[in-house]
Amino acid sequence: MKNLLEGSISPRRVRIALIAVAGLLLLGVGAGLTAVRRLSRDLPSPERILTIEPARKTLVLGADGSVIHEFFVENRTIVTLDRIPRRLQEAVVAIEDRRFYAHYGLDMKRFVKIVWVNLTSSSSPGASTITQQLARNLFLTLDKTVTRKVKEMILALQLEQTYSKDEILAMYLNQVNFGSGSYGVQSAARTFFGKDVWDLEDGESTMLAGMIQLPEAYSPLHNLERAYRRRTTVLESMVATGALTRDEARSINQTRVVVRDGRRRSTTPAFATHFVEEIRQHLEASYGFEGLYTDGLRVTTTLVPQYQHWLEEAAEKHLLRLEQESRYPMTKARYDALVDVGKRPARVEYLMGACVLLDTRTGAVLALYGSRDYDDYQFNLAMQAQRQPGSIFKPVVYLTALTRGYSPCSILMDAPVSLNTGAGLWQPQNFDHKYLGPITLRYGLSHSRNVVAARLIDDVGIVPVIETARRLGITSELPPVLSLSLGAGEINLVEMVSAYSSFGNHGVRVEPYLITRVETADGEVLEEGGVRQREVLDPATAWLMADLMTSTLTEGTARAAPRYGFTKTAAGKTGTYNEYTDAWFVGFTPSFAAGVWVGFDTKVSMGRAGTGAHMALPIWAELMGKVTAGRPDEPFPRPEGIVQKRVCLRTGLLATTGCDSTTAESFLADGFPRRACDRHGGSLLGPVDGWIEPAPRELRDIELEDEF
Repeated sequence: MKNLLEGSISPRRVRIALIAVAGLLLLGVGAGLTAVRRLSRDLPSPERILTIEPARKTLVLGADGSVIHEFFVENRTIVTLDRIPRRLQEAVVAIEDRRFYAHYGLDMKRFVKIVWVNLTSSSSPGASTITQQLARNLFLTLDKTVTRKVKEMILALQLEQTYSKDEILAMYLNQVNFGSGSYGVQSAARTFFGKDVWDLEDGESTMLAGMIQLPEAYSPLHNLERAYRRRTTVLESMVATGALTRDEARSINQTRVVVRDGRRRSTTPAFATHFVEEIRQHLEASYGFEGLYTDGLRVTTTLVPQYQHWLEEAAEKHLLRLEQESRYPMTKARYDALVDVGKRPARVEYLMGACVLLDTRTGAVLALYGSRDYDDYQFNLAMQAQRQPGSIFKPVVYLTALTRGYSPCSILMDAPVSLNTGAGLWQPQNFDHKYLGPITLRYGLSHSRNVVAARLIDDVGIVPVIETARRLGITSELPPVLSLSLGAGEINLVEMVSAYSSFGNHGVRVEPYLITRVETADGEVLEEGGVRQREVLDPATAWLMADLMTSTLTEGTARAAPRYGFTKTAAGKTGTYNEYTDAWFVGFTPSFAAGVWVGFDTKVSMGRAGTGAHMALPIWAELMGKVTAGRPDEPFPRPEGIVQKRVCLRTGLLATTGCDSTTAESFLADGFPRRACDRHGGSLLGPVDGWIEPAPRELRDIELEDEF
């Protein structure tokens, strides 16, 4: 046979066959290299591989440093390898890639074995190394194609040439998907066990490692017993690699884990929703979508979480009480019930509220309430809505009067009046349809007498009143009409609170702001917010306005504030617009300024009880009562340029021994009356000696619910 074969195949034919085989091999290699080069064109550049930055979540922090919200595409927090437990690292290597520290990115021994298993059985185990998985997660899709697999292998080789094994493992552990919206070991530790990764016990670490292959199937949130069985497999692999002894594995296998409550948080923030949305809009406008959702910004805000909790609690409690007592056709509870059965109404028709709390001295927004439920109503009623202000605009009129010769004891006539508007006669009316005759300016403001405010704007002029509003920072469009004195036109809650804060801040207006600082993930400061201020009033005039407005709470339309929890010194103003469509209260101390609006989304009457004192004041009083609790009472510091004189409340002149109704009143240094009362006779009373006598009972005790 040997001779036959030798005789039948000539050496020349053997050489030809060998050359043909070599040529085919060269062609195959050449084709393979060409294919690799072609595929490489679509892969990341070496520079891109050198600067791998996995997507990070942006953290929004409260003023106390606590996290109030996170923005992310992938919920991930980067941690360094030295903060990841050694046992977790060993478990991942053992179950995902035993030869990780021995191969160069491709485990050819494992690859050949996997190919053989795939060809000879129905099972199809994966052959990707940790480096290949990282390459796929960072740069490729999950498509199961030959092209994608080749790209994955090329990238794995490039990663191994660029990074050390520890660097690759760290990137992998921070990148890998654990399901339930968690990427990376830190996010997974928080999601499944409610703790930081560096605090994980061995039983928890090895369970996390087992989840990587099939995150949802092996999730302890979905099937804890299956997660335990998978952990056993991980422990067996660790014994096989020498990472654990058999006794250590047995001990870990006997431990039980405490799994965090599996209910996922809504993608819509459940806390400080409208505040967070304002932050989101600013960040996306400034840094783009990618910057907001993938760059891992750290945003320090002005929000005080405790104040925000108090605000949300006070608002919802009071609005619920109003719904119960007023029996509105649609309530929040009825609306929620309809939504639960899939019958979401076309409009949000239940009672709404809005509130903002500012730092009087800096303008920092300490708490913000834009609506009762962000899921139902995304429009921010505190910062975006324009509503009729009613009587909360009156202090602007009174301030204008003070700068034009009026004083707190100027006598004004509370009596029916017809005013010429240029287009006809306007006859304003008081809320109670009663008229008190001659009253002081202080009393007219504290008890919100409509006729008095109308007479004032008619005297001082519409244009000066609008100029005063602009000086205080009110930018909303204001109609040049006499009824502006009673709140015609529309205004924004935040700008009104900011305007009032000027009275409590020595005449300095501060611009409201929400962000203190924006930093990169590496600590580089991108943006700093802070106090922006402008002097708009002299300190004496600002103090006098604050002093006048304290009477609203001590004897006027907001005197019920102590009933709802606020007992300190403050100044403010109630407001109610025509037909009870808008109810307001804005008030301030030297440290805090807050405003509340209550009403419906559309111009719907809240009923006869829909006044600022009844609808809005209780929310303000409960919030401010808690915010100021434990703090000493803060009277408004009296500046230079203020004098006190004892005056007759009947005439507004200096009081004499014959006057039957007197009080100690404050004045600008050049604005007090110069004449003694000429109605009652007697000699001038002595100096005030710092004691301020309350208004006489016949004026204080007139029952007035509120005002338009």
